[in-house]
Amino acid sequence: MALPAVTVADLRRVGLPASPVHLQPGDGQALLNVPLVLRTTGGTVVRDTTVLGFPVRIRATPSSWTWDLGDGTRLGPTSDPGRPYPQQTLTHTYTTPGDRAVTLTTTWTGEYTIAGLPYRPIEGTATTVSPGVGVHVLAGRNVLTVPDG
Repeated sequence: MALPAVTVADLRRVGLPASPVHLQPGDGQALLNVPLVLRTTGGTVVRDTTVLGFPVRIRATPSSWTWDLGDGTRLGPTSDPGRPYPQQTLTHTYTTPGDRAVTLTTTWTGEYTIAGLPYRPIEGTATTVSPGVGVHVLAGRNVLTVPDG
């Protein structure tokens, strides 16, 4: 009896999660000309499914991320998920004020096992896209003050 091959179409249909977008500061605001820290979390996902009547376990791992910063800038693909402040590794600096939506595309690679046999690679990749996270980019104003006295 021949076992089925698991394809990238199977990887795409098992319901991979969109990677969460974490921004610092995380209050939905950024300052003009001040770096915004970018990062995501998450890791390997295991899904059980059936292919041609056989129970299959698929193991999917994020291999890269591409950030769309909402101002025409794309960062990536990068194999770095980013780190929080003060050890940040991914940042973006907005140069014009306004409202932006930051989205994150995750590229997944996969492997599978049938009936406890060794894992085999799945040819191709799958992608997920996070919902947009709103960022309001604020421009500060310089104000000259004169002390009393």
